[in-house]
Amino acid sequence: MDQTVTEELKQDIKKQDQEKVKQEDFKMVTFTLAGRDYALDIMKVKEISKANKFTYVPNSAPYVRGVYNLRGDIISVIDLRIFFNQFDRDKQSNAANELENMIILRLEDHVIAVIVEPLEKVVGVFKDEIQPTHPLFGDINIKYINGVVEKNERLYVILDVEKIFNSRDTPEIKVNIPKAKVVAKIDVETPLPTTSSSADFAAKDDINLKFISETLATFKVFYPSEINQKWLKNRFKDWANIRNKSGKDVQFSSEDEAKAFIKGFYSPYPNTLWDKTYADIIAGFIDKNKTGNFTVWNPGCGKGSETYSLSVMLKEHNSKLLLKILANDNDLISISTAPGLIIPSDKLDSTYKKYTVEGSNGVQFNKERKSSIIFEYHDVMHENNLPALDMVVMRDILSFVPVEMQGKLLQDVEENLRPGGILLLGQNESIDGRTNWKMEEKDNIKIYRKK
Repeated sequence: MDQTVTEELKQDIKKQDQEKVKQEDFKMVTFTLAGRDYALDIMKVKEISKANKFTYVPNSAPYVRGVYNLRGDIISVIDLRIFFNQFDRDKQSNAANELENMIILRLEDHVIAVIVEPLEKVVGVFKDEIQPTHPLFGDINIKYINGVVEKNERLYVILDVEKIFNSRDTPEIKVNIPKAKVVAKIDVETPLPTTSSSADFAAKDDINLKFISETLATFKVFYPSEINQKWLKNRFKDWANIRNKSGKDVQFSSEDEAKAFIKGFYSPYPNTLWDKTYADIIAGFIDKNKTGNFTVWNPGCGKGSETYSLSVMLKEHNSKLLLKILANDNDLISISTAPGLIIPSDKLDSTYKKYTVEGSNGVQFNKERKSSIIFEYHDVMHENNLPALDMVVMRDILSFVPVEMQGKLLQDVEENLRPGGILLLGQNESIDGRTNWKMEEKDNIKIYRKK
């Protein structure tokens, strides 16, 4: 055969293969039960999660682990291993606090959680690759199986969850919960941000983004919500392009990959003193003629660089203010060393230098700047007892606390910030559209002013 024809044929096959990849019919979430591989249509998956604190319900079936409070909604939890009699008790963990892998399913009539063994990844499937069921899989009723498919040298059994949990032959799984046992729904006036559901990502191109959002939350690396959704979508486009070019799966296979995904999220100067230009822009949002007490809350202050930057910035901008900065962090080592922060002298510009002194261990901020700050150990996930505030600097904090806490934190800020007070979030966080706030922007830096 002519060499040119051979090369053209190869290119044509390659082109067809590339087009085929773009046209996968659907994606599956894969997992294992007793060593066998299974899969579910991702469009039935609301989210994935880990939990271990289930409320026991008396007189329920053996496979009903109990009920679970999913952000205020009470849902039934089914152990799929017991449901299919595939629970390998030799591998059962004795650790009472070990988290279980859960897939939250959105079925036609209700939401339900199923416990599985380790989740694997998302794989794309073509309908013509799916083979009919075989007696080999007789340990699960064939009517609950959509078929089997081989991907990456692994054979997956595709389960039909609608038939499993809606079949007349299936024992009743909807649990009647005594009213006294129901955990109260979260009650806050500020609407809670919500994670993206499958309804939000109806298009196939967005299925991977949905799953990535849930995986970030599962790894407790980052909590997708309306606050960071714009950044998340833009970041996903870049991530997908990079991964596709390198031949890697778009989905995460480890916590390290999840951390790599959010690497570009953080605001400028996360662990260093602010540049004068950056500080001056933020200072420009504050009234130069204001006098009297000026109280700032700075949660997540770390080792204190951001807090001292605030102190110097406000002093330079308006020396008439009686400044008090409440600086908190839940890292005990960082917060304990913050009052004595040592700054490399070669890193200081003239603005900062005049507020420092030479100590026995190196250059530190002077007594006046230190006296304007109260460093305290505190976790914002707990109760926040705050005074009346004029400014809140909470950069890159909301996106790293669970979604239900994001709403609570915003409510705490809104309740304690004076009218006209300023909220500074991370550069990739926003609360645009909320009625009690007015967004102002200068040189691509945004603040929110309470109305």
